[in-house]
Amino acid sequence: MKRKFVYPILFALCNSITVNAQEVVETMPSLNVNPIFIGGNLVIGGGAGSFQLGLNPEVYKRVNDFVDLGAATNLFFQSFNPNMSNGLQGVSSRSFQLGVGGFTRIWPLEKFFIQVQPEYNYTWSRFKDRSTLDINSGASRSIGFGAESLLAGIGYGTRSENGMTYFSVMIDLLKNPNSPYRDGFNRADPIIRAGFAFPILRSKRE
Repeated sequence: MKRKFVYPILFALCNSITVNAQEVVETMPSLNVNPIFIGGNLVIGGGAGSFQLGLNPEVYKRVNDFVDLGAATNLFFQSFNPNMSNGLQGVSSRSFQLGVGGFTRIWPLEKFFIQVQPEYNYTWSRFKDRSTLDINSGASRSIGFGAESLLAGIGYGTRSENGMTYFSVMIDLLKNPNSPYRDGFNRADPIIRAGFAFPILRSKRE
């Protein structure tokens, strides 16, 4: 006789637990899982007859709490005009650079990361002799060349599902003299960048 009362009670209890669990799941907000980010940085500089303008768009995906994988584009324009205070002297130049690459950011600590970024850049340059009185009669020439680079360095940043800001310092580990990240003596120039990113695609956890 006791079992006749136990079974209905257990059935009602299980049914109540199932309904309550479903209500909790349905009322929980969907959490963002590994969103895709877009961002980059802008570089503007100049002085003494020179001007530089650079843009580095990037898109990446947060794989987990420790790794980001992404792709980056490098756009850079530079011009130089000789000093005109005592007449035209020297050679003026215009250069445009286009590069593409991928990168990995590893976050061993919450706000510090290590970045490795292979790149390929192609540069178009035009030079014109300004040493003559007639600036339109000076000789000119154009050249184009490509170079591989392997950037590596460290950075500091804050990241969340709502975006990221960062500051990084990298150098080119390869020794290609045509690399835009090496000087006239083929020494590695420091690459200092600061940028931001924000999410564009968010996956949902069911």
